[in-house]
Amino acid sequence: MNQERILAIHDISCVGRCSLTVALPIISSVGIECSGLPTAVLSTHTGGFTGFTYRDLTEDMVPIDEHWQTLGIKFDAFYTGFLGSFEQIDIVKRLFDDLSHEGTTKYVDPVMADGGKLYPIFGPDFPAGMRGLCERADVIMPNLTELCFMLGLEYRDGPYTREYIDSVLEQARSFGVREIVLTGISFEKGKVGAVYMDYSTGETGSVMRTEIPGYYHGTGDVFSSAFVGARESGLSLGDAVTAAVNLTVSSIIRTYDAKVDIRYGVNFEAGLGDYIREVEAGRTGYSIVPAVSENDLRILASIGHSVWNEAYSGIVPKDQIDYMLDKFQSYEALDDQVRNKGYTYLKVMSGSRIAGYAGYVPDGRGLFLSKIYILKEFRGKGLAAPVFEHLRTVARSLGLPCVYLTVNRGNEDAIEVYRHVGFSIVASEDNPIGDGFVMTDYVMEMRV
Repeated sequence: MNQERILAIHDISCVGRCSLTVALPIISSVGIECSGLPTAVLSTHTGGFTGFTYRDLTEDMVPIDEHWQTLGIKFDAFYTGFLGSFEQIDIVKRLFDDLSHEGTTKYVDPVMADGGKLYPIFGPDFPAGMRGLCERADVIMPNLTELCFMLGLEYRDGPYTREYIDSVLEQARSFGVREIVLTGISFEKGKVGAVYMDYSTGETGSVMRTEIPGYYHGTGDVFSSAFVGARESGLSLGDAVTAAVNLTVSSIIRTYDAKVDIRYGVNFEAGLGDYIREVEAGRTGYSIVPAVSENDLRILASIGHSVWNEAYSGIVPKDQIDYMLDKFQSYEALDDQVRNKGYTYLKVMSGSRIAGYAGYVPDGRGLFLSKIYILKEFRGKGLAAPVFEHLRTVARSLGLPCVYLTVNRGNEDAIEVYRHVGFSIVASEDNPIGDGFVMTDYVMEMRV
């Protein structure tokens, strides 16, 4: 099998994580050969640094193209970022013509604006030139400012209604691209993410995460590079966007927590292992992956809140649900369990999307399954069985006789699922959990 080959056309900053210094390692990490064509070389990137050097490489781009043609080089995908002039845009169009084959995919990130304003280097006529390049692409990844400039729309700050974003995406259909990923979108205060649409199939969706305070350089490049790497690895549009959001958000959180100089960009390098595993899961289907990072635990806590309110509604009073969520299911609770109490958490993946999770801890009785939750959209797809088989294997490896759990005596649906995979009721317990609340549970056990 031939290795995928992508050409990333970006500037390169010698210091500061952005552009080519982001694209090359992220795309290469998932087994894709990422070649680079630098459009300029800078001593540092331009965000927060002063006195940087800049050398324009426009005059080198055509000779490089001509040399590659003599070698018969073709690329399976192009990925373009910051282009500093109309001349560079025209050269990229030429590269598309000269170095493509029938199946080549062209990704364009039209880097030129943010926050309602064009970057100072660009004049008001530049968005029209960038639109011309986007119209030659298969997939574009603009932020809302860039898309508004190319469409001639007035930019407005969020949060946005879904109807407004849908209308903007519909107007972008005029570009003739196959797919669009629109970044920096917020539908509610404190949440931000990406919206996507496949114009050929009508598939659309969004991936939102909690917004982290501050502005972080290079996050757009991290997102776009991770998206291109995942999409070219065979992930679906939605799964590729999810993988890109996850790497970007975890990189921001890691940098925020470290309290380092943000001029140097975000620490994406420490998240590449998770990104690789997520992309591999997307290639192979369902998988069970250890939750090892802070971002993992925060995501699991968020999932738990959603599932608990659905599962226990009508069984447990709302004030008790809220108390239990804070005591057992908050990020702080999960982090304490992992750091201090010997717990392990597993992400249940469907492609690159988290379909659910499980948490367990060995004790004197057996392997205690503290939590197992599958999101509603993934239930009925056979995900529970491989999780329980995984837990059997863990228990056997530790020399434990059983896997056991507790389940609310009124949760008949869950009890039936557990019976179906081999659990049986061995005891009934009433356990006080504080604030006058009591958990009324069955103990169910599965021998290994």
